[in-house]
Amino acid sequence: MEMARSTGSWLSSCLITLIFLQPPAPVSGRSGDFSKFHVAPLGGTAELLCPLSLWPETVAKEVRWLRSPHPQRSRAVHVFRDGKDRDEGLMPEYKGRTALVMDAREGSVALQIRDVRLEDRGPYRCLIQVGNLSREATAILQVAAPSSGSISSSAVALAVILPILGLLNMVLICLIWKQRKSKEKLLYEQVMEVENLLSDHAKEKGRLHKALKKLRSELKLKRAAANSVWRRARLHFVAVTLDLNTAHPKLILSEDRRCVRLGDKRQPVPDNPQRFDFVVSVLGSEYFLNGCHYWEVYVGDKTKWILGVCSESVSRKGKITASPANGHWLVRQSRENEYEALTSPQTSFRLKEPPRCVGIFLDYEAGVISFYNVSSKSHIFTFTHSFSGPLRPFFEPCLHDGGKNTAPLVICSELHKSEESIVSKAEGKRHANGDVSLKTNPSLLTPQVPELMDLILPLPSDLGPALQGLKVPSF
Repeated sequence: MEMARSTGSWLSSCLITLIFLQPPAPVSGRSGDFSKFHVAPLGGTAELLCPLSLWPETVAKEVRWLRSPHPQRSRAVHVFRDGKDRDEGLMPEYKGRTALVMDAREGSVALQIRDVRLEDRGPYRCLIQVGNLSREATAILQVAAPSSGSISSSAVALAVILPILGLLNMVLICLIWKQRKSKEKLLYEQVMEVENLLSDHAKEKGRLHKALKKLRSELKLKRAAANSVWRRARLHFVAVTLDLNTAHPKLILSEDRRCVRLGDKRQPVPDNPQRFDFVVSVLGSEYFLNGCHYWEVYVGDKTKWILGVCSESVSRKGKITASPANGHWLVRQSRENEYEALTSPQTSFRLKEPPRCVGIFLDYEAGVISFYNVSSKSHIFTFTHSFSGPLRPFFEPCLHDGGKNTAPLVICSELHKSEESIVSKAEGKRHANGDVSLKTNPSLLTPQVPELMDLILPLPSDLGPALQGLKVPSF
């Protein structure tokens, strides 16, 4: 394509050069419409057409024709101003020999020079002013001296030049045609490429639609399975209480050991080996070595909490890194609607509906620890592990979070307890290490369990691995 463009430029240069090389001809009047060169015979009349074009029916305010061998020394040949020819400032040798020819319909202006002399040849500048706009251009006059051989030499020159010009025109047209064909071919290839991409996109869209439909179906089945498992898990409800001997000194437990909150200062309690001294946590009093166990913890509007199960052998002193490898199977809320399963590395997720009551289910033989949003009857997360040794419930109410997280964690004493009854019962109790200030909103209603005619069988031991990774952050 670049080669065709260069060739076209070279041919255009050749055409202009050939036109300039044409010998003078004894022709009077205007030259070709595409040249600013004008030829007049010696002693005849020359008509120099100004290369500037005016709008039809436009009347020039001023037209000046100047001899311009050097622009800084230009002198007037003919001056037309305000509808009249002016004689002042004209070159003496042109007085009485010039006239202005204007065609308002064609918008043309020409200078007519009578009795052409050899001294008249050379460049002329025409300056045209229309309103406040001025433009200028240059025309060149050539003077041909009469001779007996001029006509024949011109005929010979034309006979040679015209075929060459025709051949060059044909070559130029051929190159332009090839260039256009090349562009059309490139455009066709681009159109085909776009059509192929659209076709592939449509096929991929169809595959993605089928895959999405399949995933939604699988998700629906998983949700139904998780809901069914949760309902069966609630059949194994146990009444969990808090172990005062494991509580961090800053934790305040209720008298019935079902509520725990973070106090403002450390309590004067014995520093026994079972007590947490760095992590503000407390364990449940119950030990689990086998079977299925389920309990529920009311978290209400708390912004941070950690719940789950840990091994009896976990370290109680100093900073602890919670992970399944260290005997911790915990889920925590770190901030508003941001949750983490303390795996290694941690698994972050969001929930469609924040839980106000969390259900925790342990199937020791199946190696399953599952967490449920009791409020929405939905699954949160499931750990799978091969357990050995005693396991205990784990509770951590976390720091106050600028006063937004002062409410306690409340262990539900039985299923189907409304939020009001949980709060009223907790407020009516006396506390071993101080008073608990509960801030709750009456919205938690543990769903009623329907008639479970065929769901009283124990949880299959092979269900745990199938629930690995079964978490539904948000859809």
